[in-house]
Amino acid sequence: MSMTALLLTLIVALLVVLFICLRRRLNYWRRLGVAHDKPNWLLGNLVGIQRTVSYADISRNIYLKYKGTGPFCGFYFFLRPAVVLLDVDLIKNVLITDFANFADRGMFNNERDDPLTGHLFLLDGHKWRSLRGKLSPTFSSGKMKFMFPTIVEVTHNLVEVLGEQLQEEKVVELKEILARYTTDIIGKVAFGIACNSLRDPDAEFRVMGRRIFSEERHGPLVSGFLHSFPNLARRLRMRSINDDISDFFMRIVRETVEYREKNNIKCNDFMSILIDLRNDKQLRGENGEEKCLSMAEMAAQTFVFFIAAFETSSTTMSFALYELALQPELQERLRCEVHVTFAKHNNEFTYECLQAMRYMDQVVAGIDIIFIILFSCLLSCESYFSFNFQTLLKKHCENTPLYHT
Repeated sequence: MSMTALLLTLIVALLVVLFICLRRRLNYWRRLGVAHDKPNWLLGNLVGIQRTVSYADISRNIYLKYKGTGPFCGFYFFLRPAVVLLDVDLIKNVLITDFANFADRGMFNNERDDPLTGHLFLLDGHKWRSLRGKLSPTFSSGKMKFMFPTIVEVTHNLVEVLGEQLQEEKVVELKEILARYTTDIIGKVAFGIACNSLRDPDAEFRVMGRRIFSEERHGPLVSGFLHSFPNLARRLRMRSINDDISDFFMRIVRETVEYREKNNIKCNDFMSILIDLRNDKQLRGENGEEKCLSMAEMAAQTFVFFIAAFETSSTTMSFALYELALQPELQERLRCEVHVTFAKHNNEFTYECLQAMRYMDQVVAGIDIIFIILFSCLLSCESYFSFNFQTLLKKHCENTPLYHT
């Protein structure tokens, strides 16, 4: 047999094996008799993602289609069998009662080659538990109170910028201004840096913030491979974040830490808390040894703090202002509460003043119900789990919808 014929035979054999493996994988829920949509050979149930529909749309449509048919339905997260939880009691068990069995995310992360993926939203196992235990106090009410003056300072800048723009224009695009506002807050609170994006829409932090959500490193096929086979992708040393974005956040964190340590600077912000953790060496490795935060780990936590806070907060505020514009009577009621509460606190916008605004809290809570910003929560089952005589299998990805319907 010639070399060419042998090579063709091997290629055909590999394609046949690949076809059989894919066919078996995509027939998984059918073999188990679990309701599901027919999957695409490459994208599973995510057909059209990044082009015509978002993951939020797909997740919501699946949830609404199969709600009431059972405790869960099948789903293909690219080529990876997953389940969408449909039963409220099952969701409570997963998120509360039996959460220890669902602590992992099962998502792609690669701390060695893609350091910004080593954050709490993507880490699994012991590392996630250890890091979460140390970072949880960061978000206590006491820590938030210390950071509040920084928020007030940036808010004054927002009022000034809005006043200036309203003198020049009758219509102002609030979503963009609010995104720049939250960018300045997170930049100051997380990194201790004055981003100045309120006055400069092309400020570096704002540009990077836009690019994180608008510029994917890979297209749907490669992204599908990353999330379908995260362990293999990690062995192949693949990355998911654009190099220049990763380099930017790594540089900002490194320069900030070095400057503060050199000049013995202490601030009431997220970065100072991470620096304290880095120096205290209270984190533990898998074998119980002392392990301080590395620069890459610090950068990953500040990165996720940034992307998780600025976009969700600005979007929530945009929806709130939209609803208040549609319902002027509610707007007036909220304005009255603000004036009355300010008067009780000597016309100073303090942490206690904000906490006293009960109707404000109700408005924000209502917006979170009507407009779902965080639409689902992806978790991975660490061991076999039974509910009403049906079993969630080990290492399956659970898509927990966060809808109010």
